[in-house]
Amino acid sequence: MSIFRVHHGREILRLATPTVLTMLSQSLMWTVDTALIGRVSSVALASVGLGGILTWTAYCLVNNLSRISNTFVSQAFGRNDDRAIGEYTWQGIYIAVVAGLFLQALGYFSSLMLPLTQNPPEVLAGTYVYIKWRTLSAVAQQLTFCIMGFFQGRRDVKTPMWAGIIGNLVNLVLDIWLIFGWSGFELGGHTWLAMQPLGVRGAAMATSAGIVVNFLVLAYWMFEPRRHRQRYRLHRLRRPDPRKLWDMIRVGTPAAWDSFIDMSGFMFLSIFIGRTGAVPLAASQITIQLLSFSFMPLWGLTIAGSVLTGNHIGAKQPEQARAYARQVYKLGAYYSLGLAAILVVLRHHLFAVFTNDPAVLALGAGLACTAAFFQFCDGVRMISVGIFQGAGDTRFPMLVSLVVLWGIFLPLTWYLMEVRDGNVLLAWMGGSFCYLLQAACLWGRFRSNRWLKVKIFSEDRATESS
Repeated sequence: MSIFRVHHGREILRLATPTVLTMLSQSLMWTVDTALIGRVSSVALASVGLGGILTWTAYCLVNNLSRISNTFVSQAFGRNDDRAIGEYTWQGIYIAVVAGLFLQALGYFSSLMLPLTQNPPEVLAGTYVYIKWRTLSAVAQQLTFCIMGFFQGRRDVKTPMWAGIIGNLVNLVLDIWLIFGWSGFELGGHTWLAMQPLGVRGAAMATSAGIVVNFLVLAYWMFEPRRHRQRYRLHRLRRPDPRKLWDMIRVGTPAAWDSFIDMSGFMFLSIFIGRTGAVPLAASQITIQLLSFSFMPLWGLTIAGSVLTGNHIGAKQPEQARAYARQVYKLGAYYSLGLAAILVVLRHHLFAVFTNDPAVLALGAGLACTAAFFQFCDGVRMISVGIFQGAGDTRFPMLVSLVVLWGIFLPLTWYLMEVRDGNVLLAWMGGSFCYLLQAACLWGRFRSNRWLKVKIFSEDRATESS
């Protein structure tokens, strides 16, 4: 039946597949940290899990502000405005540097706020070590997001993919070396590359190094090619432009807050679960890692939807933008249903990849089944947000997240963990319901077509008002 057929599927997948690999490569840095550190101890696993959640939650305050270059580049690319591509990319670089410095300072002083989580002292000690070393790469991470927007907005999705793969290889090698240590090798009467086991600190250092390498590779491939210098004049330093900076901040800030509200839900979920002990927190962390294999491929489709809708809206083809968006929804639904089946079938075996603790493994089957339903709801939410971001419609998704996640999800999680029996499975089931509600609200917005009428460039808004 035509209703189930995906039109433009090859074009969408040409954009989505390299982006999937790009985002998987970024997710794998944390996943590799988790899988390897789980061999050290459950306390170390809980520390990396909580540290990763808290770090990424703080990053989400500004991530989409750094990424908003994608929206402006994609629409400028659709309207064949090469000058705007170069100018908005440079304004995004300024935003990313400031955002990264803010995050680095926040990570250094995070020890002042960690006691508020009321997690066990041994977990908090490891958590601070992880955050402090992980945030050393905050500026490089935000610049990576900005530069990815330059490539992806122009439908060049393979360059970020290769940069991500290179960064991941660096992270993997350093993880093994730094977490577990190595006796080194003898050459010329000296011992080379000997390293004492660094545990949690080694995991964070390896991830930071991988992120910096990822950024350096992307920056080289953005500035070095002659065609980029000739067409977009990227080699010419642009001064901060207040009007263009305001355009990006106006559109990007709601998107950043939407991401922060979403991540803060996971942060408080981890905090509430962590109060009941290291074992439930470790089990919840593994559940999040399983979801990352849903999140990152769906994020690839989300980026593809954002770029395609942005390109067609920039070219003043709103009906084409809507048509492509519908096909992205279909592909996302098919992927989520397939992954749900895998999670359910392998529910008794998945947690063993991350830990050999019998207490954690006992929680695995139920949490894997809950993750199967959760990731479908989250997939609809993510694709909706990406489509709206490509159009510049970032305020409505933020408001939905504010009402559903902070107004319902957080109180519900607190009630289930603090007032009821503190069951980690029950908390994840409550989260699944809230994400289903959020997905339904965003689907309603898509069907209304209001997202097609948003103007992101100041000159367009001035023309419309006159």
